[in-house]
Amino acid sequence: MKIFHTYFIILSVIFFACQQEESPDEPEQKQHTLNWKTATPKKAFGTPENGFNIPREALEEALKLPNVSTVRFILEIENKQLQIRVAGTNPNGDITKGIVANSISTQEVVTKLFAEKHKRFEISALSKSVASHILQPDEAVDFVSAWQQKWQSNTLEEAIAYDEQRIQYFSLPATVILHMLQNSLKSVNLVWGVNPKGKFTTVFLPELGKKQSLLKSGDFIYEYSSPCPPTCTPPID
Repeated sequence: MKIFHTYFIILSVIFFACQQEESPDEPEQKQHTLNWKTATPKKAFGTPENGFNIPREALEEALKLPNVSTVRFILEIENKQLQIRVAGTNPNGDITKGIVANSISTQEVVTKLFAEKHKRFEISALSKSVASHILQPDEAVDFVSAWQQKWQSNTLEEAIAYDEQRIQYFSLPATVILHMLQNSLKSVNLVWGVNPKGKFTTVFLPELGKKQSLLKSGDFIYEYSSPCPPTCTPPID
């Protein structure tokens, strides 16, 4: 009986310790996610040119999770402002707390994209897993233009949801994020687009260089992220 009693005490201590270790920010983060689900789209996004500048350290931090497989870009609203939480996940269901990026105007970056849409990326040397997420400049222009058209036509709600469930986050494989970080970039720009299926998506553009050139040698545009819904792991309620 003594052994059983001791074993029970140890299990109890572990259980309560785990309860105490739960991040006090978790309920607040859940509330920020709920805020996004009920927000008016145009008020949340601010302007069609608004996007996010994702700092390098946010991507690096997400990749520190053991056995990290994907990086999520989670939509949240705090104080009526849209924000993106960058968090790493693994097949075990673990997720990092994540680092928040705040909304900025990406108008200058988008203007440069449109001016350089004639450029073409050589992707034959890239692995298939990375190449499948590369968006050519002219394709990126189509995505961003479609987002602006949705904005003007007031049809954002249908674009940002699947079966009336609003998209909560986008995921990219960790291998793609590693490829993003291969250069000495300080950040990456997340702008919004609409894919050929008419659905809201992410378009990741390079940072604007000192010479005001966007698409420099070795830089790429990334897309084909998986939205949740419909692609959720684990499934959402």
